[in-house]
This record gives sequence, structure tokens and C-alpha cells, in this order.
Amino acid sequence: MERIVLMCLIISLFLFLHAVEMVSFAFVHPLCSSHDSLALLQFKHSLSVTQTVYYRESSVPKTASWNSSMDCCRWKGVTCDIFTGHVIGLDLSDSRLGGTIHPNSSLFQLHHLQTLDLSRNNFAGSHIPPNIGQLVSLVHLKLSHCKFRGRIPLEISHLSNLVSLDLSVVDYDVQLSQEGFNMLFHNLTKLEVLSLSDVNISSSIPMNISSSSLRYLDLVYTMLQGDLPNSIFLLPNLEALRLSDNTDLTVSIPKFNWSSSHSLRELDLSSTNIYRGLPTSLGTLKALKLMKLSGCNLVGHIPESIRNLSQITQLDLSDNYLDGEIPDAFSNFQKLTSLSLENNAFIGPSPASLFNLTKLEHLSLRNNSLSGPLPPFTANRLQNLERLYLSQNSLNGSIPSWMHSLPTLSQLSLGTNHFSGPLPEFKTNSLEWLDLSENQLNGSIPQSLRDLVNLHSLTLGHNNLSGKVGAEMFSSMKYLEYLDLSHSGLSWSSNKDDINITLPRLEYLGLGSCRVKDFPGFVLNSKFFWALDLPENEIHGEFPKWFGGVSKLQSLNLSHNYLTSLDHLPWETMVVLDLQSNSLTGPPPSSLCRLSKLHLINLSYNNLSAEIPNCLFSFVQLTVLDLRANNFYGPLPNKFPEHNVLIHISLSKNQLEGPIPTSLVNCTLLQLLDLGNNKFRDTFPTWLETLDALEILILKSNRFYGPIFAFQKKSPFPNLRIFDLSGNSFTGSLPMVVLKGFKAMMNMDGHKSELGYNVEVIFGFFGYTISDTALYADSMTLVIKNQETKFNKILNIFTAIDLSRNKFEGEIPKFIGNLNSLPLLNLSHNHLTGHIPVEMRNMSTLEALDLSYNQLTGKIPEELTSLTFLEVLNLSHNHLVGPIPRSNQFNTFPNDSYFGNPDLCGFPLSNECGRNKSALSVEQEEEEPGFLSEITWQSVLIGFCCGLTFGFAILYIIYRFQRPKWFIDFLETITHEMIHIAKRGGRRRRNSCRRRQ
Repeated sequence: MERIVLMCLIISLFLFLHAVEMVSFAFVHPLCSSHDSLALLQFKHSLSVTQTVYYRESSVPKTASWNSSMDCCRWKGVTCDIFTGHVIGLDLSDSRLGGTIHPNSSLFQLHHLQTLDLSRNNFAGSHIPPNIGQLVSLVHLKLSHCKFRGRIPLEISHLSNLVSLDLSVVDYDVQLSQEGFNMLFHNLTKLEVLSLSDVNISSSIPMNISSSSLRYLDLVYTMLQGDLPNSIFLLPNLEALRLSDNTDLTVSIPKFNWSSSHSLRELDLSSTNIYRGLPTSLGTLKALKLMKLSGCNLVGHIPESIRNLSQITQLDLSDNYLDGEIPDAFSNFQKLTSLSLENNAFIGPSPASLFNLTKLEHLSLRNNSLSGPLPPFTANRLQNLERLYLSQNSLNGSIPSWMHSLPTLSQLSLGTNHFSGPLPEFKTNSLEWLDLSENQLNGSIPQSLRDLVNLHSLTLGHNNLSGKVGAEMFSSMKYLEYLDLSHSGLSWSSNKDDINITLPRLEYLGLGSCRVKDFPGFVLNSKFFWALDLPENEIHGEFPKWFGGVSKLQSLNLSHNYLTSLDHLPWETMVVLDLQSNSLTGPPPSSLCRLSKLHLINLSYNNLSAEIPNCLFSFVQLTVLDLRANNFYGPLPNKFPEHNVLIHISLSKNQLEGPIPTSLVNCTLLQLLDLGNNKFRDTFPTWLETLDALEILILKSNRFYGPIFAFQKKSPFPNLRIFDLSGNSFTGSLPMVVLKGFKAMMNMDGHKSELGYNVEVIFGFFGYTISDTALYADSMTLVIKNQETKFNKILNIFTAIDLSRNKFEGEIPKFIGNLNSLPLLNLSHNHLTGHIPVEMRNMSTLEALDLSYNQLTGKIPEELTSLTFLEVLNLSHNHLVGPIPRSNQFNTFPNDSYFGNPDLCGFPLSNECGRNKSALSVEQEEEEPGFLSEITWQSVLIGFCCGLTFGFAILYIIYRFQRPKWFIDFLETITHEMIHIAKRGGRRRRNSCRRRQ
């Protein structure tokens, strides 16, 4: 009996173990549904495998393991239900898949699918098929970075079980209609994660969002418009809100205090428009870990309540208009790893609490107005700091010693401050980027600098350093890519052995004003070298022959040297070429025409002499052409091609002649045209009115003639800021149509900034893609107070009109008073008549006014005393009458501002108003008799007889010695002076007779 019981137990145990094994097998290896297996294989065959990889080169097609001999639940990327065997998950991300997903694709036969991830593939040109709405069991859908295009189908909103939806794109334009956008929020009530970054929504967010499940909302760069509804901030489970790069979206952060249990941890509103400033209510979001509000037009101060964000790890308030002092409220930020307050208007000292954050890795305070010294800490702090940017402030004092030995510091930028003292002795080898430029540092380069063997970039320019350096000092820096010592005070010494020094990664070398005498031969050893900047040095003669071997050279600045030849340049690669102010002579070499990639060429202030080569006008990428102050002659080629990108043409101070070429109308991007000081002969080129971008037009000192009229546009030249036609022969009345078109001279606002042009060349630098910007600063010469004044930098806000030394006539139009943003107006040396317009009182920014040498009449308007910025005034040589106004700036102008107006009176003239001017003139003439006033007829007769005798003697001498030229010249001079004196005496006698009568 016992044996039977034992046998039954053994059999039962065996059956039990077998059942467990079967169940376990079922759980681990479920049998795939044949229907789903066939659908997957058909889906695989409908797609292709692309040769290029979208993101990672190591990605392998997951569908490579799919075949009918294996259960589909074992296929890579496939997940099955453990009980039914139905496919419920499909992850084909990073599988190099391509082709088109058709509406009848077998993918949509997987009715039990709960997760679908096709992200990071290449379905270029394919639309998201609307049949995706048939997969009603989907809980997670991820189609990001697939290069889909077209509209997102409304059918996605039918997937009511969706918990996460990611349709982010990168490459192609994908749109979502306002209707579809609204339906996503209204129908997908279970949605917790919604990511639509880079989708073109171009509509507003629904005002009544009430999705209580939403935790993560990413609508970055979706072109949202209108106002952000405050209901978003009230979503109870919201943890991350990312709305950056929606420049037409207006955000008003609620001022109410959030509850202590609010779940928001990430807030990114960068590059949106936040209404007003930062509310104190932000301090109640105590769970916040990331806050990015850069470029939001924020104004005002940082609220003190920010100290309550003790969980914050990343804080970015850069690129705003925040001002005041930075509050010393960061001592609670013990988890902070990244802080950026750059590009604001903060003042005062940098808070000590910022430099006491032990976990801080990135700190940027650059481009503010911070002042004072940095804190002189001695304890071990900032031990995790990797990047410290304090440039473009007003910090002073010495560079603190704690900065020398930060163990993880890789990037340090202290440029454009007022730091003084010697260069620091850095004791860390982690530095890769060091910028100490534009300070007041002195002394020699320390030995420790040579030990920074991991440096990629070193900038020491614009300091007061001393001593000599050479290539050998930097030979240990094998990773060095960027070296700039320009205007540092250092002298560069070179020798024949420099050609053997190797800096294999060097890309840029700047040695401006370093007393360089020879070309640095070691640049030939770098395969990546593209930019050489050696202005204001002592390089003579021509380029060495080896220079043509610098095969990747694209930017060359050798201005202000003593070069005499353009031979041996690597013309084919050149993008930026600046050789202004050298000793180049003769015609430009024919090899100049090989500059097919050229963006900027400056050969100004040389002695080049030839007709301008036609090829210079065929370079399709050329933006700046500057050939000023040479001896180029002949007509300007009428060769400006269509669709050119020229923005700056300066050909002044040459011998160019003929008419202005009409093909200039093809330069639709042109901002500056300077043809002054040549021999052009033409009427005013009214057809230039088509160049709407034109800001500076200088045609002075040529041979232009005729009236200025016949414009087609009602308001030509709307952006013109400088208009100089001086020194020509223009006639007729002042060009009213042109003056009315100067919109940029009316009610102009904005901050002063240098007018420059960016010539961008994209290069890889430090592993990033950056733009190398060649800033081309303009200069111009204006006549102020009869003297030429050169403005080396033209400000965007600076405007000027100079129509002097022409033949304009008629009255000064009253409309000129509307140019209320005009600092300089010169209408001198014309034939203008009438009164000075009272409306000039509206020209509130006027700083220099010259109306001299005209025929203006009437009084000087008392209203002009309201021009409180007026510094230069010249009304001389007109027919003005009456008292000179007394008030404000008019109390400061000298005598010669009014000279040549005999009927003016009052300060600063000696003629007092109210006295009888005629009697005064009589008294002066009686006190100071003229040269001929006392001559009688007797003395005239005696003088005539003597003169007659002397005259015959002179005639005999002339005949005897055959008319010596020197005597004839002398006699003509004497005769001219005597006639002038006689005429002046005659006028005085006639005036005296009138007074006696």
C-alpha cells in the first residue's frame, strides 16, 4: 500500500513539474500568431535598408533576424503577449529602414499592437499614413526623427488609449492643423507624454486644456502663436513643460503661488515672449530642477524668492534685459550644475555665493556690466567646475589664485575686462580653452603656460605684455587649433628652424601688431590651417614661394604691411583676402580671377593701377568689394550679374570715369555704395531706388550734373542713413522726393552698434560647428566746419546728409524738419534762397548744421535754440538779418559761425543790436581810411606822369630782352592786385557819397 502511495506521489510530482515547465516555456517562449508573423514579414519586405545611417553608424537593421524558420516572438524588436502570442510591441528604432509606409501596409493588421517605435529611420518623402488610426490598442507611439513629411493625420486622435505620443521631426516640414492639435488634447484623455517638437503647428494652444494625466509636454519650435493659456500651469501632474523657440508665443507666468506639492520639475520657455519680468511666484515651484528662460525679453530684477529653488540643477536666464545686481541668493543651490546669466545688463559685483557651489560645472556671466574684483577664496571650492565664462564685463583686480588650480577646469574666458597684473601660473593640465584677451595684463609669458599641453585655444591679444615669443614656445601644444596674440604687446621672433616646428592641428594664427618680419613657416606643417591674421606688422617684399603650398588657407589678413607683390598666393582656396594699406603696385595679377570662392576682398590704399578686372564682378559669393584709394582708371564694367550677394562696394579715391553701370540694380542686397572722389560723369542714377537695402550712398567729388528727379517710387531709399552728393554739379531744387523717402532718418530708435558685415565660413572647431566671422567695419569722411573728418566706425544709428558744394537753388523745404533722427546736415556752398525753416526745430538729434555760402535771408529762427545737441553751426556768408538767438547751444558758437552776414547783430558779434549800424560803419571807415581814400586828382595826375615814364621804360626792357616770362607773370599779379584795390576803394567812395546824401 505504501508503495502504491509512493508511486502516486512520484507520478503526481512528475506531472506537476512537467506542467510548470510547460507554463514556464509558454511564458518565456510564446508561440507567435501566424497571422502576425505573416504581417511582419510582409512589412519587412515592403521596406528597404538604407546605406546611410541617420544617427549612429553602429546601428544594425533589426529586421535582419526576421525569417519564417524562427518564431516571430524571438525576432529582434518584437514583443508578444505571453498568453496569446499576439504581437503587442514593435521596436524598430535605429534600424536603417527606408522607403514608404503605404496606407494598405500589413503593419496595420497588427490589431493587438500596444507599442510602436519606428524612430530614427529614414522614410524620406513618406507621409504618416492615416490608417495608423486602426491600431486602436496602441499605448505608446514613437515616430520621431523619421524624416516624414506632410500633414499629421487626424486619425491619430482616434487612438484613445495612447499614453505617450512622440512625433518629433528634424529634417522635413511636418504640419499639424489647428483642428488636429485641438483633437489631440480633447480626445487623448489618457495621454501622459506628448512630444511634437519641430512640427509646424502654426496655431494657438487650446485655451481649455484639462488633461489631468499630462506629465510631459514638448512643443519646442512648433511655431505656436498667441497667448499661452494659464490652464497649462494648473495641470496637476505636469512635470515637464518645454515650449522653447516659439518666438510668436506670448507667456504670462501666473503670479499666484503654487502649492508645495506641485510636480513641475522642468520649465523651458526659451525664445518665447514672457510678459513683463520674473514673478516672485517662481520661488514657490520648489520641485523645479531645470528652468530655461533665455531670450524671453525679460526685464527687471531677479526676484529674491529664487533662493527657494533648492532642487534646481540647471538655470538659464541668458539673452534677456535683466538688470540690477545679481542677488546673493544662490547659497541654497547646492545641487546646481549649470548657471547662465550671460547677455543681460547686470551691474555690481559678482555674488560670492556663486563661487561657493561645489557641484557647479558650468558658469557663464559674460556680456554684462559686472564690476569689482572676483572673490579671493582660499578653500577648495568649485572642484567640479569645467567651464567658466566671465568675459565682456568690467571686472578688475588680479586674477585670483584659486582659479589657477581648479582640477577639472577646461574652458576659461576672462576676455574684455580690466584685469591687471601678471599672467597667472596655471597649475592644471585640464585647460583646453583659455581667453585672457582685452585686459590690462602685463609682464612676460610664464613658463607654466608651456605646460598646458592640452590647450586647443589660446587668446592673449590686446594686453600690455612684454617680451619675445616664437613658435618654439608653443611646440608642446600638439592639440592647439587657435592662437591669437594680436596687439598683446609681445614681439614675435622667427628663425629658419621654425619651418621644422609642427603644430599639426593649428587652424588659426593671429599675430597682429607683433612686429612680425617674416612669414611663419611652421603653418605649412598643419593640414587644417585656414586663417592667417598678420596686420600692422613689418613684412616687406613678396610672399615666399612655399606660401602657395598652404593648401587650405581661406582667410588672409596682411593689411598695413609693406608687401609689393601678389605672387605665390593660394588663390583657389581664398575666401577672405584683406591686403589694404600695403605697397602693391601695377595691375592686379591675372591669377586674381581664380578666386571663385571669394567672399571679401580688400585691396584699398595701395598703388594698383589698371582697369578693374571684369572677373571681380562674376564671383557669385562675393559680399564685400573694397578697392578704395588706388589708381584704377577707366569705366566701371557693366558686369554686375543677377542674383549676386554684394552688400558692400567701395571704389572711392580712384580715377574711374564714365557713367555708373546700370547693372548695379542686380545688387539687390547692397547696403553700401561708395563711388566718391572719382571722375564719374552722369546724371543722378534714379534707378538705384530699386535697392531697398541700401543704407549708405556716397557719390561725392565727381562730375555728376543736372537736377535730381523722375523717381518711380513714392518713397525711394527707405533705409538710407548716409547720403553724400557733395562736390558735384547738381542743379535744381533740393530733391524733395528723396528726402521724404528717408524713413531711416525719421523716428529711428535702437541702440548704437557698429555697421559691419559678416562673412561667414563654416568650420569645425573644438568638435562644434561655428561661424568664423570676418567683421568688416566701414569708414567714411564727412565735411564738418570746412574740414574733412574721418569716421572709422559707422554706427547704425548715425545718419548724415551732405549736399554741399553743388548748384542747388530754391528754398530749403519745410519737410526737412521731419528728419528728426538726423545728426548731420550740410547744405553749404549752394544757391539756396529764402528763410531758414522754423520746422528745423523738430530735428532734435541734430549735432552739426552747415548752411554757409548760400543766399539765405531773414532772421535766424529763435526756435532753433531748442536743438540742445547742436555742437557745430555754420551760417556764414548768407544774407541773414536781425539778432542772433540767445539760449542753450547758441551761447557757445563762435564768431565765424555767422561771418559774412553784415546785418546780423548780437553775441558773439561785436555789432550790438539796437544801434544805428550805418553810423557805426561811417565811424569805422573814418577811423580806418582805405588805401585809396585820400587820393586827389593832383596826386593822380603826378602819379600818371611818373607812371607813364616808368611804363615806357618797362616796354623798352621787354622789347630788349624778348619778354621774359617771369616779368610778365609778375606784372600780371601786380595789375590784378591794383585793380582789386581800386574796385574796393571805388565801392567805399560810393558808399560814402550815399551816406552824405
